[in-house]
Amino acid sequence: MRYSSLLFFLLVFTLTTLPQNFTGMKFALDPGHGSPHGATCEPETKRYEAWMNHIVMPYLKQMLQRDGATVFSTRGDFDSLGACITLSEREAVANNNNVDFFHSIHHNAFTGTSNYSLVLFEQLNNTICPNGNPQWPGQADSMAIYMAAELFAGLQTTVGYPRGDYCFLGYNLGVLNNLNMPGVLSEGSFFDFPAEILRLANLDYLKTEAEAQYLSYLKYYKKPLPAHGSLVGLVTNLSSGNPVKGVQVVLTSLGKTYNVDTLGNGFYRFDSLAPGTYPISVYSNLDTTNTTVTVVAGKINKKNLLSGSADAPPPVKLLSVTGSDGALNLKWEQPSGLVDSILIYLSENGAPPTGAPFKSLAGNVTTHTLTGLTSGETYYVALKAKNLFGESPYISKVYGALASTIGDQVLLVDGFNRYGGSGSWQQPYHNFTSYYGEALAQLPRRFSTVANTAITSSSQIKPFKYLFWLLGDESTVDETFSTTEQTMVKEYLQNGGKLFVTGSEVAWDLDSRGTAADKEFFNQFFKAAYGADNPTPNTPSATGAPLSIFDGVSVTFGQTYPEDWPDVITAANGSSVIMNYNSTQAAAVAFDGTFPSGTNPGKLVFVAFTVETIGDAAKRKLMVEKIMNFFTGATSIDDLGNELVPTTFSMSVHPNPFNPSTNLTVGLVEDGIYQIKLFDILGRELMTVNEGFMQKGSHLYRVDMNTYPSGTYFIHVSGANVNSVQKILLLK
Repeated sequence: MRYSSLLFFLLVFTLTTLPQNFTGMKFALDPGHGSPHGATCEPETKRYEAWMNHIVMPYLKQMLQRDGATVFSTRGDFDSLGACITLSEREAVANNNNVDFFHSIHHNAFTGTSNYSLVLFEQLNNTICPNGNPQWPGQADSMAIYMAAELFAGLQTTVGYPRGDYCFLGYNLGVLNNLNMPGVLSEGSFFDFPAEILRLANLDYLKTEAEAQYLSYLKYYKKPLPAHGSLVGLVTNLSSGNPVKGVQVVLTSLGKTYNVDTLGNGFYRFDSLAPGTYPISVYSNLDTTNTTVTVVAGKINKKNLLSGSADAPPPVKLLSVTGSDGALNLKWEQPSGLVDSILIYLSENGAPPTGAPFKSLAGNVTTHTLTGLTSGETYYVALKAKNLFGESPYISKVYGALASTIGDQVLLVDGFNRYGGSGSWQQPYHNFTSYYGEALAQLPRRFSTVANTAITSSSQIKPFKYLFWLLGDESTVDETFSTTEQTMVKEYLQNGGKLFVTGSEVAWDLDSRGTAADKEFFNQFFKAAYGADNPTPNTPSATGAPLSIFDGVSVTFGQTYPEDWPDVITAANGSSVIMNYNSTQAAAVAFDGTFPSGTNPGKLVFVAFTVETIGDAAKRKLMVEKIMNFFTGATSIDDLGNELVPTTFSMSVHPNPFNPSTNLTVGLVEDGIYQIKLFDILGRELMTVNEGFMQKGSHLYRVDMNTYPSGTYFIHVSGANVNSVQKILLLK
């Protein structure tokens, strides 16, 4: 009987001491965004955010329910792929259930350089900024103050801002403006900030965000705080300061262990610790570090720790791959940390290489020449670094070249460095330059590849007759073209270079959001003007304009990776539209002529969507072939038709005499390697009109001699059983 009474007493005591702060209260939680893949109601970037929102929400929901609250959610727990739901439908969940408070849970993204916490509330107007004239004075604005402070205290953000929506945004948030009760919208942190990307992938970090929001509810409603506290923090390397992977954080006196994940965020968390001071240790593969931590009840206690751990090397940054006769010349950056060896992986088709490395080098070298390759074949490489603790977590970007010295060379410039966050491509590496390399190799055309960051002087690109600059959806964060790059591109075009640029955010970055200098560069040298952020309707397809270089070409893009914001452009300053999204909105322009302050005529093709996202390799090759035909002045056999293929070699110049330019037509009987050069009367070589593989058929070139004096000159065509000379006369 005594034991039964004691058991009853303990049960009653336990039930009465469980937190019941919110008994009788009702809350509505709204995880922002979310929709099925492929649905038009949300772009891909919002689905990435929705995944996080739909994890934080049920964590917070569970905490409030354990505290006695009734919680209504606008969408299912952990269900970011559920059916679309409008803002008014979200508000209706709160209004129809007569809840006490509404809370929409979000994460932010904009420039990739910010990482603050933000909580917004509705304002009547923006006459007193930042927080004056709230719709629910002393309620929503007060909750915003509590929540912003708690988010900053618990997360790894730089500051917490409570702000009125009208002052901060310039308009009222649609999800707040028809509520019958106070409400806020929280932006926990920025999911495009590089370090935060890794932390947000950790579920315990998202749980910490939910706990911070839960504590703000307690403080806003003036309820007792928990009798325990949580402990969170980052573990970083003693020497490098970088977050560590795979270490153990141990509260030795409590027998609690947290295994830090291998994502590279260094985050750890312990739940529900009694107040007090505890010894805490970090166990790594090299050593153990020890310190103490003090836990205070009713708060998220933050303690960052140090570790002497050694990790596998970081990824290698491949800078360039250039071709020579039967060889490839490689250059890369020295990875940080301990590196014992560099692993070279080889591919012949451009796919990310797998399997065993082709070759292993000492860890302290940053250049190498791969010899013994088949001359005239195309090869691609990727790199990893290795040490005692493992290999780089993933390969470098995949770059390639044609192992030959014959013919004019195309330089592929990889300017696509954006990944993760709000970007369309989520991996830190890619092989997209190979999409263009494979197309060029089939023409065949000689090419090499370089990272845009490796180009520091216009002298590096000047020797290349043709330049392909690839930007993916690189945008305002990473810059499409920096000031230095703009200067180099200007000089290249002014000296007669041939440039192809593809990127879905170039017009947006330079002309819509750029400085005055950016706009001038874009308008004068890319010969286009920004029209819109995406076509209407936003269907991922484009068709060549009649009588343009892409006449008859139709493509569907956005297949290699999603491309939901291709820029709409208009022709400017002498260019012509060569591809359209629809009957009224242009997708690409071309220009043939002298650029501002130029000395020699150059050529430009600018495509405002990402060509590498065309899923059909044959269509990609066709576009590249059309571009190269435009650059070289050649008319392809496909354009002419079989009936126009000459049966004997021919060469004609018209007009002749001329001033200052003339048209050269060469008719070839067979495919082969040819050289077309210009000589003066003394036999000195003055100009290479074209050099490399040429298809049989008729080829048209414009020979511009504006910088040469009047006189007699000779055009020499050689190769594939051809050796012919034509005299021309320049009269000024």
